[in-house]
Amino acid sequence: MFLGFPFDWLYWFLDGFLWLCRGKTAYQTKVPPHLSLQMQAIRVKGETNVFRCGYVPEEEGMYYEQYPHKDVYTLYDVFCRSVKVNPTKDCLGERKDDGPYEFEDYATIHRKARAFGSALVGKLGVKAANNSNLGIYSKNCAGWFISALGAISQSLATVPLYDTLGADTAEFIINQCDIQVVVVDNADKTSKLVEIARRMPTLKHIVVIMEDEATEELVERGRKAGITVHRFSSVLAEGERRPMPETRPQEEDVYTSGTTGMPKGVMLTHRNILMSCIVAFQYTCEIFAPGYFGKDEVLLSFLPLSHVMEQGCHWLIMHFGGSIGYFRGNILKLGEDMQALRPTLFPVVPRLLNRMYDGVMAKVNAASIVARALFKLACWMKLADFNKGYIQHDSIWDRIVFGKIRAAVGGRVKLIMTGSAPIAPEVMQTMRMSLGCALAELYGLTECSAVGFVTWPADPRAGHCGGPAACTSIKLEDVPEMGYFAADGKGEVLLKGPAVTKGYYKEPQKTAELFDATGYMRTGDIGWLLPDGTLRIIDRKKHIFKLAQGEYVAPEKIEALYTRVDSVQQVYVDGDSLERWLIAVVVPDPDVIGAWDEKQQKGEKRSMEAICDDPETTDYILAQLAACGKANRLNSLEMVKKVILEPVPFTIDNGLLTPTLKSKRPALRMKYKEAMARIYKSNRHL
Repeated sequence: MFLGFPFDWLYWFLDGFLWLCRGKTAYQTKVPPHLSLQMQAIRVKGETNVFRCGYVPEEEGMYYEQYPHKDVYTLYDVFCRSVKVNPTKDCLGERKDDGPYEFEDYATIHRKARAFGSALVGKLGVKAANNSNLGIYSKNCAGWFISALGAISQSLATVPLYDTLGADTAEFIINQCDIQVVVVDNADKTSKLVEIARRMPTLKHIVVIMEDEATEELVERGRKAGITVHRFSSVLAEGERRPMPETRPQEEDVYTSGTTGMPKGVMLTHRNILMSCIVAFQYTCEIFAPGYFGKDEVLLSFLPLSHVMEQGCHWLIMHFGGSIGYFRGNILKLGEDMQALRPTLFPVVPRLLNRMYDGVMAKVNAASIVARALFKLACWMKLADFNKGYIQHDSIWDRIVFGKIRAAVGGRVKLIMTGSAPIAPEVMQTMRMSLGCALAELYGLTECSAVGFVTWPADPRAGHCGGPAACTSIKLEDVPEMGYFAADGKGEVLLKGPAVTKGYYKEPQKTAELFDATGYMRTGDIGWLLPDGTLRIIDRKKHIFKLAQGEYVAPEKIEALYTRVDSVQQVYVDGDSLERWLIAVVVPDPDVIGAWDEKQQKGEKRSMEAICDDPETTDYILAQLAACGKANRLNSLEMVKKVILEPVPFTIDNGLLTPTLKSKRPALRMKYKEAMARIYKSNRHL
């Protein structure tokens, strides 16, 4: 009776072959029978354009809000519980030079945090109350997190200052938040603050983590400016000598006032972070991947700790009782740090993930035709298994094809989390297969504690950022000037839930503008809620501008497409309301464009400056952008007509990128304003 169904035989053969190739440690995620990947957002009854999480039972209400453990209501409770359960477990670790990571256990970190909190109140004169703030102006390190723990042990809020902030921005934040004490990592930042100390009347103390840099000369300069400069160890010693009773925070106390720019400080409570980064994550895992995460997790701390997503990952690891290792601060040696630490959790920005993908594909494309075919077959076979829910890293394909790729990131990564910009489906799938791990794409803002939408672990598809998180409901609002209407599933994304901020610190007007009349928070992002309830960010309301024709253009959407062009490393698209077409500033990929130019010059190697000055290079890249735009159906207004080639990359140091590696559009516009004006003036015929 099987002869009439030859595809059944083929299916059984392939299924059996996948079983034979599957590794012994393969983990299978599953969608429970009562849920569906085709219903990841559920329309709220009685509402037209409001949706909630597709896996939160109706009896729970709009959100899942159950605390993870009895008597755990604040982030300090989370840490103290792990201290009680795992006192001798590795907690925070750092690496010197090329040696191994050296860790201190939970009990030691707790002792240091209590000592630091005691010294803040007993020696440095900070009031133990939630209207007091501690500034932290440092790169990622154990001292950063110990300082934060010490602050919240006395109910203080932490105010992180991005490691790369200039003196003017640091001054603004310190003054706005009435900060008395700032923790810094090195002498350079101490000097910056000392130089402008007269303009910051509330600042009285600076605590230096790298205490060998707190020289007598620097201490004396601080004294003359009215600032007492302390070594971190001396502050800890004072706190241990004179311990003060804890002033434990409440769940609605402000935990942090993270900044999203000079004018705004986002107030997030302990409950906000708990609901977003711990409760929602744990609940999601319990449904789709029970047992996949546990007390042996290891986080590589790479994203700036000033960013709420990185802080959320810290608290998630604290919740599990896992370990955190800090990268040394040199992006060129990040791979070495990963191999030394061997993390299981790795949050990254899309740009780094794209670079990892480009590196993998460059090696594949340079390999023999047999090796390329084997790579494609391995990806296809693992993807077939992944579509059944299997996450594996020891299959026959991993041993033959993917082993070196996985080893490059330590060999143990179980979850990569990424957000802040769209990821191409081919990048998502290739990295999932190559690394043998789950890869979650998130959408969120500081204002919603980093997590608003997240992909389901059991969803094998790519090209979206998942459905609403368990702590979130979404509303779509019409944006008629851009042609987006909620009735079509498209509009501005508004969020509500227990993870959403109270508002902006000392900014009642901006806080009022942030929320609509029903309490939903405006994100400024344009989303498309797909029929299956997943969200795709398709535009940005904030950065749109009109061209002379009166039509709106969204440059970030165009940039997202152009960055996938091989010869493009970075791109900035801009225009003028008095002009009819767009200009792109492109930083060429030095490897790709260098190889192309060497071929053009018949073996002669030239500098990036010489390559970018050559009109032939400009024409070549412009043609590539045109082909990309045509392939992705950009309309004529969205196609750039002229290109400026920039040999120097946009970086945090030169002020053209934010600490989370996003373009600083005002700074870029100012830098290239004159060059663009000259191009418009000399090309009136276009």
